[in-house]
Amino acid sequence: MTMPDSEFQLLIERTLRHSPERVWRAITNADEIARWFFPILFAPVVGHAFRITGQAVPGWRGWTDCAVLAIEPPHRMVWSFTCTDGAPTIVSFEIAPHAEGCRLRISHRGRVPPDTLALLDQGWNLYADQLCGLLAPS
Repeated sequence: MTMPDSEFQLLIERTLRHSPERVWRAITNADEIARWFFPILFAPVVGHAFRITGQAVPGWRGWTDCAVLAIEPPHRMVWSFTCTDGAPTIVSFEIAPHAEGCRLRISHRGRVPPDTLALLDQGWNLYADQLCGLLAPS
């Protein structure tokens, strides 16, 4: 029996010791995105469509179709994110100045099956940690 899709909102926050501009570059430059997320053909342009591909696992078919919905450098970017056969979900990246550098907030909301939600929660936390690692001093 398949569980019905559930409404969700994930919120992941990290404080980074970098300027908003540096973090913006890390989340909008395709070469840097490949180092913390997935290798994607990305352009920070409203309307740009791209596909994330990987190994299919229970809860994820192995690809996600996305499109850039909003860009406000260096503070906000929004994607549509279609990771199941259901309606697109929404991913937002928000960067705000902070006493220690800046605060990155990644939010993801919409409706997905419960097994997909578990993967999204685990995944976005992993990707946020990998982004922090990319930006860590060498």
